[in-house]
Amino acid sequence: MKPQNTIFGKDLKSRKGISSVIGSVFFIIIFTSIASYVIYSMNQIDQFGVAVIGKGQDNINRNNEVFEITGVTENNNKFNVTIQNTGQLPVNITRLWIQNKTDPTWPTTKFSINQIVAPGQTLTKIGENLKLTAKPSQAYDISLVTERGNIKEFLVNSASQKPLYLQLFVLPDKISTGFDTTILFAVTNNMSNNGILTNLAPNLSVLTPIGATTTVVSGPEPSTYPILQKGDTAYFKWIYNISGNSGQGINFTASLQNGYLGNSVSRNATITQIQGLPTIKTVMGGGLNGTISSTSLNYLRFFGDGKPSATYNLKSMIIPINGTFKNLYVNKGTGTGTATLTLYKNGVSSGITCITGNNCPDKTHSVSVNAGDTVAMAIQFSNLTPNGDVTFTVEFDPN
Repeated sequence: MKPQNTIFGKDLKSRKGISSVIGSVFFIIIFTSIASYVIYSMNQIDQFGVAVIGKGQDNINRNNEVFEITGVTENNNKFNVTIQNTGQLPVNITRLWIQNKTDPTWPTTKFSINQIVAPGQTLTKIGENLKLTAKPSQAYDISLVTERGNIKEFLVNSASQKPLYLQLFVLPDKISTGFDTTILFAVTNNMSNNGILTNLAPNLSVLTPIGATTTVVSGPEPSTYPILQKGDTAYFKWIYNISGNSGQGINFTASLQNGYLGNSVSRNATITQIQGLPTIKTVMGGGLNGTISSTSLNYLRFFGDGKPSATYNLKSMIIPINGTFKNLYVNKGTGTGTATLTLYKNGVSSGITCITGNNCPDKTHSVSVNAGDTVAMAIQFSNLTPNGDVTFTVEFDPN
């Protein structure tokens, strides 16, 4: 019996040793699994952190990427787009999307660009090598897309799609004959899609409904406006010389070439009196301070110098504005006989006549004169007796 117990005791001790080994193995397996999971989780967290940081940096770079469309032209039915990198990061233009706004059957099309422009540099001729035909009579919606996902949209020849906000200024709109006036045509980009307008060119028609005439001095300046950003206003300027009579006028109507049908604006310019000259009745006069021993026709200067002359041109004066002469009065101070005074216009009798002591004043006749006409007062005595000291006054009404 004793040997059996000994054997049983040894068996128990062997089993206890095996259990310790198995427990150690399980512990190692569990520890390794937990450690691997922890390491894996830490790696995942690290990768996630790197991804978040990278994503944040991408967003920062996307926000710091800045470029502007500085020019869009159509050369030989090809687009030539110019951009400038105004930011601090290189810009990679990867794609160009284009939609024909005039022809609805033309599908929206994507083109690969893949051109890089460095900070502060300019990239030209974008679109020149594309298999795309650009028609000047049609409008296009174009978008440039960068590698970072920024988009710049602009419209080409799109003034024909919707009415634009137009203004026309005539400065001054009341002008004296022979003077210049300035025409300003303002075009505001009020398009609802926030796109830019390109290649704006003005039209200005001049009508003379009430008789004035015009001569273009300069303009339009500029002849075209290459780029008009959303909300901005372009100005076109002309200078016109206007001539005519008071009350006559000119109509100016401005629009855009290839613009929206009926989208135009009009203003009038009216001719008025010269500033600083009288607009009410004025009395002019002159006279003779001396004697004339002759019955021949002589002429007196307005405002008088006391020296008559038989030559009209020596005593005539130029009238600076349009008007009417009337109501001639004459006063003969000394001498016998009568004196006949007649207003002459451009060397010809006007019919306004006053005969002292007989038919004076003349309040019946009148004569109209234009700016540039000449006038003088003719005087003639009835006998050879020396006569003198004659004065005259006549009313002048400016138009």
